[in-house]
Amino acid sequence: MKTLLIAPATKLPLPVAILAGTLLSLSTAAWLLVAQSSMPMAGMLDPVALGLFTGIWGVGMVAMMFPSLIPMVYTVTVSARKKLKDDQGIGRFQQHVAFLPASLFVLGYVAVWTFVGTVFYLAITLLAQLGFPVMGSLGLWAGVTIFLTGLYQFSGFKQRALMKCRSPMSFIMMRWRNGNSGAAVMGVDYGMFCTKCCWVLMAGLLTVGAMSLPLMGVFSIIIFAEKLGPFGPAISKLVGAAFLATGILLII
Repeated sequence: MKTLLIAPATKLPLPVAILAGTLLSLSTAAWLLVAQSSMPMAGMLDPVALGLFTGIWGVGMVAMMFPSLIPMVYTVTVSARKKLKDDQGIGRFQQHVAFLPASLFVLGYVAVWTFVGTVFYLAITLLAQLGFPVMGSLGLWAGVTIFLTGLYQFSGFKQRALMKCRSPMSFIMMRWRNGNSGAAVMGVDYGMFCTKCCWVLMAGLLTVGAMSLPLMGVFSIIIFAEKLGPFGPAISKLVGAAFLATGILLII
């Protein structure tokens, strides 16, 4: 059943409160871990560097994406909890594991961004092998990348993906899957929507400073405001204009 019962914040179910606190704790721990880590520079055909890059990238995505993911996780958890209550003969123990589908949803979501990080690493490595100064440079290449990032913010593709990210209920209604395996598949599915919305921003982040804490903070605020702010589409275009201006300044 796709109709969901969303409880008021004042009656937040205990499993949901626990899961939200867990997400925020993991996000905080991820920020601390990234702060103490040294991101390997992409551009080397080295399996160890690829593994380290992908691992730290995944942690960085946890830090940046989890705060904006809470509404969707809340929806999945409440739905699972309601289904358990509606089932006959459900055990007390199962009543306390209503957060399992949401946990699998999060794992599927993180898996998508980890895959994206691997693709980014390999793409940047290929460009570096061809002689392009693709990371840590604020020259022409960075200017072009930031300018293209700004253009993408105005594209219909970006705006459609953003609207789906801003409306978890419509995603649930259209793409709901039952069961634990269905929750994991939904996490992957939602992660795909999120990458359509944010992958260019991540490319810009990698170009001008991979996993730089100040830049990660700025990009995290942008993503959060786009997804959850009352004027998300307008914020997206305002950010796009800022990227266009910055890109032009770097190019000239």
